[in-house]
Amino acid sequence: MDTQFLQGTGLSRPFGGINAVAGVDITIAPRDLLCVIGPNGAGKSTLVGLLSGAIAPGSGELYLDGERMTGRPMHAFCRRGVVRKFQGTNTFLTMTVRDNLMVAGLGVAAHRASPMPDPDAVLEEIGLTGQAGELASHLPHGERQWLEIGMAIMCQPALLLLDEPAAGLSAKDSQRLVRLIHRLREGCAVLAIEHDLGFVQSLECETWVMHRGEVVRRGSYAQIANDEEIRRIYLGRGATHAAH
Repeated sequence: MDTQFLQGTGLSRPFGGINAVAGVDITIAPRDLLCVIGPNGAGKSTLVGLLSGAIAPGSGELYLDGERMTGRPMHAFCRRGVVRKFQGTNTFLTMTVRDNLMVAGLGVAAHRASPMPDPDAVLEEIGLTGQAGELASHLPHGERQWLEIGMAIMCQPALLLLDEPAAGLSAKDSQRLVRLIHRLREGCAVLAIEHDLGFVQSLECETWVMHRGEVVRRGSYAQIANDEEIRRIYLGRGATHAAH
């Protein structure tokens, strides 16, 4: 794999005359870890939609490993290793936990050079070994979050896009997810959108702040948290653990 897996230049997407994403440049290399924060309506989920092929840009270009992907469908991105975990859980409710993992793995196995991951190993990784035979519909929200993360792992991502992965997780599980993300970085890059700034702080990674479709700050979490303008606009003066 090249040192630059994904490159987007001038990415914009208008909705109703307003640019939800406005001229964003982004480069992601293998094993990168990036968090994107900002208030509701800042354009974070739209950016993930652009990077995953779910939304076509109004302007700008997007490349994967040097191949132009602008305007191509979402399944073409997935086959190239761009895997997205959605903000809400997105599982097969009438299938068992283990079968959810199998379906996710088989869906991309034909397009991968390496064998499908061992679903039992993934079950252990996400802490759902004991629930392997249960229907996904019987899982509480937090466990469904883990199941969807497991399904993403089964897809053998080169770039894993996580939209609010800590939503609904306890503080203990959020820290467990932080550790899992760092382990996943051994084989893929990760971009996470998150409102829980305690979670973002624990990831200790490059952090971007979006506002009105633009990336207005880039830096470490500490740099972002200590930026007076960002604290005033997004966090409230003196706040460090909740985005508004």
